[in-house]
Amino acid sequence: MTTVVTDTRRSRIVVLASCLGFFLINLDATIVTVALPVIGERLGAGVSGLQWVVAGYTLAFAGLLLTAGSVSDRVGATRVFGYGLLAFSAASAACGFASDTGFLIVARVLQGAAAAAVLPASLALLRQSLPDPAARAKAIAIWAAGGGAAVAAGPLAGGFLTARFGWEAIFFVNVPFALLAILGLSRADRSTRQRSPIDLRGQIAAVVALTAFTFAVIEIAPMGLTSPAVYVPLLVAVAAALWFTRVDLRELRSRVFVSCLSTGFALNFAYYGIMFVFSIVFQQERGWSPLMTGLSFLPLTAVVLASNIAGGKLTALIGPRLPMAGAQLLEATGFLGVLLVGAHGPTWLLLLAMVPIGVGGGLASPPMMTALLESVAAERAGVVSGLLSSCRQAGGVLGVAVFGVLVSATGFETGFRVSAGLAAALLGAAAVAAFRNITPGVPGP
Repeated sequence: MTTVVTDTRRSRIVVLASCLGFFLINLDATIVTVALPVIGERLGAGVSGLQWVVAGYTLAFAGLLLTAGSVSDRVGATRVFGYGLLAFSAASAACGFASDTGFLIVARVLQGAAAAAVLPASLALLRQSLPDPAARAKAIAIWAAGGGAAVAAGPLAGGFLTARFGWEAIFFVNVPFALLAILGLSRADRSTRQRSPIDLRGQIAAVVALTAFTFAVIEIAPMGLTSPAVYVPLLVAVAAALWFTRVDLRELRSRVFVSCLSTGFALNFAYYGIMFVFSIVFQQERGWSPLMTGLSFLPLTAVVLASNIAGGKLTALIGPRLPMAGAQLLEATGFLGVLLVGAHGPTWLLLLAMVPIGVGGGLASPPMMTALLESVAAERAGVVSGLLSSCRQAGGVLGVAVFGVLVSATGFETGFRVSAGLAAALLGAAAVAAFRNITPGVPGP
């Protein structure tokens, strides 16, 4: 009996450590958004510099996820998780000590690279610590919900920390919690190493394509489309993308699989992009404090976690097709509301429009993951899950880049409305694709 209780306690500690690590790396994707105007003022960064502060993290995160899972298998999940969190802590501290924009961007890239190592290792730790399928399923649900809650809570946490302690605190706060997760990791058994192929060709092509395209989009506003600094990276991005299509991804022939990737991309493109624009509009145009800006996101953050859980239950009842398509249409409705209200419209209407954005975004994730995993063979689940995560992070990178360019090139009011309209159109198109391509009904066992 004592051994069973001890093993159960050890498993719970490892699960908590895994969830805490996953929470931290998702939190850092959005906690910085509210602090951006303050960072720009203190470090002398313009809009393009602030875009890179956000994009540097998500760019490294997205690009390296493609092979991070294989590295975790080959080296061992416990090692990768521990060293990844140590690197994440060091990079977070470097961000907090940054005295210029360039140094901060480099530190953010290192943060994103460490986060890419932590994500698949955290999920692998859950699998090895919980041999019982039912217990493992519950832990994975908590793990996923925690990641969604972290993304949603980022602006509120960022606003409070920036207002109370300064912008540096949004990075320093990672260090003690990351060390706490590493302490919990000491209770985990050493992971066995597995033979897992690493596709360096695909990895390099994906990183080059995403980085070059993001650079070109961000630099369009200050330099113009005819500048070599813009069209050369665009050509490089196209060439790298064509090279990436030669990688063996048989699932790309599946309409269901492509629809899930499109949905993941659209969700993060819209969410990360509008968060970036909202933070700048509220503070620079309306003169709000970081804390007030963070509190303004409460209507959005309050509904994400609850709707995420509801999305899982709804999918279990009626299948992924209707929840996945309907949730995106609901979110698109919220963005249309933002478009109609505008950057200088009544505050209460903007906050009201955030509610369907949060509900739709939370509802869409569980059916998307269900449909994805049902569309592929079991032995390919890890590969395609990593590709979906990478695609979602890429959507976030490009959302910040595109929305930032629209605001810079056309002004706050026009850029704000065009950004919202673009998000609504992309979500609507992804919803139609999901409705047409996802099989109706509840998936079989």
